Amino acid sequence: MYLKEGLGDIPFLLNTERQMQRYIEEYALEVEMQLDETYNDVALFLALNGLDSGWDLLINNNDLKELLQDGYVDVGLYTDNRYSNKYGGVSTDNLIMTSFMISVLLSRFTIGNPFVKATIDQVSTVIRNGTSDEDIFNKLKNHNNRPRARVISTTELGFAQGSAELYAMRKIAEKKPVAKYWVGVLDDRIRDSHFEATSFYTRSNAIPLEDSFSVNGSLMKHPHDINAPAKEIVNCRCYLGYLL
Repeated sequence: MYLKEGLGDIPFLLNTERQMQRYIEEYALEVEMQLDETYNDVALFLALNGLDSGWDLLINNNDLKELLQDGYVDVGLYTDNRYSNKYGGVSTDNLIMTSFMISVLLSRFTIGNPFVKATIDQVSTVIRNGTSDEDIFNKLKNHNNRPRARVISTTELGFAQGSAELYAMRKIAEKKPVAKYWVGVLDDRIRDSHFEATSFYTRSNAIPLEDSFSVNGSLMKHPHDINAPAKEIVNCRCYLGYLL
C-alpha cells in the first residue's frame, strides 16, 4: 500500500505500475533469451578453442542494447502520454519522444556497455568454479539467466520511465509550478532509505520539480535516477506524486 498522503494518486499510480510490470515481464523474457544465446555462444567457443582462448571478446551485448532501445521507446511513449494527460499537458510528438528516449539510452553507454563487465564476471565465475571442461560447458549452456534478466529489465525500464516522466512534467512546469513528492510501496520489500524518503517527502512536504531528493546521502531527481548508486535504483518500485 502507498503512503496515506498520496491516496489521491493511488489509482493512477497503481494502473501505471500494472502497465510497467507488463513491460518489465515482456522485456525480461527477451533479455533472458538474449543472455541464454550469449552463454551458449561462449560454451560453443570454449568447446572448440579451449578455456584460454579469448572468449571474453565475444561479449559485447550490442544485441541487448538494441533490445533495450525498443523498451525505452515503448515506455517513453506510454509515460509521456499518460502523465501529460493526467496533469493537463500535451503529449509529445511520437518522433520527438522516440528520439529523446534513444538519446537517454545512449547516455547509458557513453562510457562503454554497462552489461559487458557483469557478463564477463559471471562467465568467469562459472569457469573458475567448474570441476571439468564438460562441467563448465554444461553450466554455461544451462545457466539460469532469469534473475539477472529481471533485474536488467526492471532497472532499465524504471530509468526510462523516470526520464520520460520528468520530460513530460517539465513541459507542464513551463506553464504552472510543479512540486513533487516520493511515493513508495510500503511492504516488507521497500528499502529503508526509500521508506525514509516516502515518510519525509510527503504530499505536504513536496519539493520543486527541479530540486533533488536526498536519499541515503544521494541526490536523486526521481526514483530510478541512474546517477544514484546501484543500491538505490536496482529493482526500485517507487514513484512520484505531483502537485500543481
